[in-house]
Amino acid sequence: MNKALARLRWKTDRELCTLAERQLEQTLRLAEDGRHEEAARSYDAVRRILVVTNLSEADRVRLSHQLIAVRTMIEQPARAVA
Repeated sequence: MNKALARLRWKTDRELCTLAERQLEQTLRLAEDGRHEEAARSYDAVRRILVVTNLSEADRVRLSHQLIAVRTMIEQPARAVA
């Protein structure tokens, strides 16, 4: 029974990691399009997912770096289009 639960937890964590990656990609697109409020909400959703996910250290570091990059884009003032 414990093995089954451990496998289920591992699979759930992998799926949550994939979900977080996809959400980060969407967040980046929103920020690039200047939709900063939506991007900020999407960013917060990713952070909430990562809090409950048991990631490997490599995944956590990689996603943390992506979060920082996306957050920087969200915080940049909108650029005027020439």
